[in-house]
Amino acid sequence: MKRNRRQSTIINNFFTFASIIMITITLVVYIKYIQVEPTNPSSKAVYMKKEKVTPLECEDESSKSKLFNQKLLNKSLEALNKGYYKLDGGHIKALNSKSIIEKFIPIIEVNEYFIKAINIAPKKDIQKFLTINYEIIENDKEKKINLKKEHKFKSGTIKSSFRANSVEIFTFSKDFKFYDKNEIQSIIDCTIKVYKNNAKKY
Repeated sequence: MKRNRRQSTIINNFFTFASIIMITITLVVYIKYIQVEPTNPSSKAVYMKKEKVTPLECEDESSKSKLFNQKLLNKSLEALNKGYYKLDGGHIKALNSKSIIEKFIPIIEVNEYFIKAINIAPKKDIQKFLTINYEIIENDKEKKINLKKEHKFKSGTIKSSFRANSVEIFTFSKDFKFYDKNEIQSIIDCTIKVYKNNAKKY
């Protein structure tokens, strides 16, 4: 009798263990593959993927962009379109070779290129605004080249940072090959176009 009871207990334990495993597997499969997403409209944004940004023709291997805050970018574009922006530019001169960047392209002229690209002049006496901080970086021709890395000819780089209340929203940079004002203007035009192109809605 005792032997039969022991066998019965072992069988019962086996089926109990097997049942637990089956229930666990069923729950895992349900949660991972079958569970339906909430239908509450207010929760849709959680499950929607950000729209993919298609690069523009003016972007090439020498250009780099980085998005820090999509929501602020969208709001800053509204400010830009209304003229609520300020330009803050400067030169970074070459240290080891003769610098000509300041004489070649004064900041006041670069500002005009930005205003033309934005197609609206910045308003005066405004408290809240988008700041476009940019640098015309002159390439140091006499700087030692790291032979392990690919080195491509360039005269400099234009790096722009879009900021709201000192918070960086978006950056874009692109190299210029020659001291050519038309090339500088086209890069600034590209900068504004890329900035606007990244202001995608969810």
